Amino acid sequence: MAEQNVCRYVPREINEHSIHTVNFVLETERQTYSGLHPKALYTMYLVIQGQGRLHTQGAVRELREGNLFFSFPAEPFAIESVDSFQYMYISFLGARGNQLMEKLGVSPRAFFFTDCADVIPVWMQGIQSPSALSDIASEAVLLHTFAYLGGRLSKFTTRDRQGINLVSAIQKYVDDHFFEAEFSLDMLGKELKYNKKYLSTVFKKHMGVGIVEYLHSVRIQHACTMLHQGFSSVSDVAFRCGYSDAQYFSKVFKNRMGMSPRAYMEKVRIEAHTGSVEQKP
Repeated sequence: MAEQNVCRYVPREINEHSIHTVNFVLETERQTYSGLHPKALYTMYLVIQGQGRLHTQGAVRELREGNLFFSFPAEPFAIESVDSFQYMYISFLGARGNQLMEKLGVSPRAFFFTDCADVIPVWMQGIQSPSALSDIASEAVLLHTFAYLGGRLSKFTTRDRQGINLVSAIQKYVDDHFFEAEFSLDMLGKELKYNKKYLSTVFKKHMGVGIVEYLHSVRIQHACTMLHQGFSSVSDVAFRCGYSDAQYFSKVFKNRMGMSPRAYMEKVRIEAHTGSVEQKP
């Protein structure tokens, strides 16, 4: 495995029907968590070694070899190294890229894929190509990976597709009812007419997190939005996000965001006055 970063910039003219890879990077330096930041471009990431964490608004995912995920413009996130962590990424733009993501159902709500280690050799071969061919190599790797994801989707059985549809129904119900303090898996099971244990199993299989974990993610993301909008009462924010206990809300918030709601409010206030982005791990 390479011990130093490899970064290929790919200048080229584009048009509205093209897909253009902007850079192709093998990241080997240790990544420390210093707050969430958006990227200006769409980016595809592939973990090739070790363990890390992906921080998004209101959620933290464990990263392992073979995980593949996307970031989106204006969607803040952060990558953190844990153990011998290395990853690669390709930033891209162009209408063709948007079309491919739409076709495969890739979105800020569905951006994470597991068990994609099969494409690691293709990425490694691509990053080792001559600089003069970086445009061809990076685009080939990107399109190959999109095709790989499409192939996986096409192999889904009827049972798999039913599971995916059920997961979408669960997500929609959580998204529509997260602010209800009385939300429970029993309520969800009665609404969707499935046993709650079965719903939990299917959701965990396809999403990699449990339903309760997803519920907290949605609630905390909404809380962050409210704090950015100027809400200053922690109790009010907690209540509006489905938490009847403000202390419990603060505990969940700190576990996910690395700081208390009040510290986050102060961070938002400082950013509003200085335009800086700073957050302690």
